[in-house]
Amino acid sequence: MDLKIAIRAEGGISIGMGHIMRTLVLARELSLKNKICYICKYSVENRSGILEIQRNGFKVSLFRQSILEVLPNIHADVLITDSYDVNEDYFMKTREFVKHTVYIDDIDSFNYPVDLIINQNINALEFNYPQKYKLLGLKYLMLRDEFRDLPKKHIHEKVEDIMITMGGSDPVEFTRTIVDWIKDLKFNFHVIIGPSFKNKEYFKNKYFKNMKFCFNADMADVMGKCDVTVSASGSSICELLASGVPVIGIVIADNQCGISQKLADMNMIENLGWYYDLNEGRFKNSLAYLCSNYTLRKKRSIGGQKLIDGCGAGRIADFIESNFKNR
Repeated sequence: MDLKIAIRAEGGISIGMGHIMRTLVLARELSLKNKICYICKYSVENRSGILEIQRNGFKVSLFRQSILEVLPNIHADVLITDSYDVNEDYFMKTREFVKHTVYIDDIDSFNYPVDLIINQNINALEFNYPQKYKLLGLKYLMLRDEFRDLPKKHIHEKVEDIMITMGGSDPVEFTRTIVDWIKDLKFNFHVIIGPSFKNKEYFKNKYFKNMKFCFNADMADVMGKCDVTVSASGSSICELLASGVPVIGIVIADNQCGISQKLADMNMIENLGWYYDLNEGRFKNSLAYLCSNYTLRKKRSIGGQKLIDGCGAGRIADFIESNFKNR
């Protein structure tokens, strides 16, 4: 008998789209054998995330205050939660209405009373999770199809094209600052304007001869064209590693600190730390250093593509189906 699986996730202007995008990868994998639906908290902030889920063909049930407004009527076997808007009481109450509870975590902020914990990040093994079932590390990375099984990246000796991405929403609006810093540099910049940016019109009214503003971008296509990327240290980092694009990472949210530092310690990326500590001179120096160092860029490109195999969502689906079905 197939499982009925409910997924709770949100995404939007202030929280970004990472929770939505990674659960959609898992949802597609699980939907091959099971019935999937989403549960989302309704707000103007979350609207772009809800629309993205619906565009991907999944039914969404909405609640305004508590998930218990809808969860008892769904009769799910499994509830997968990917949200920071939770506490111990949330997990204790939701487990009364489903057979199995799963939490997708990044920061280990408290002892989650769930059956299965998933942390797909490279620093996940540094956390001391007490749960019996836990799937930790890049082996369980939920990577989109377009970033799987990519050919080896060809690294050019001369850098010409550089991608700038602060994620799907850029809640701190750091893209504007970077645009100002790079407007006179002699590269071709591809600046990603994500679907949940606060003010897209700002960029539509800007013009610089060395810059292309990419709305509704095909991220895999842009990454394929670029020699270097300046990126927020969120979910895009792993897509860049899988693509073999050398990365300069910038931290714009708490959950990115450990990931960015771990990758820097492994010499996989250049980590510039928190955006608010960064100045124009340090940014330009770091960019110039990476662009001028062909050997380092090639080494990191090869290392990144070896690090990620893209089979994480399948491994998670297999585990859930093997351990939670008919129990």
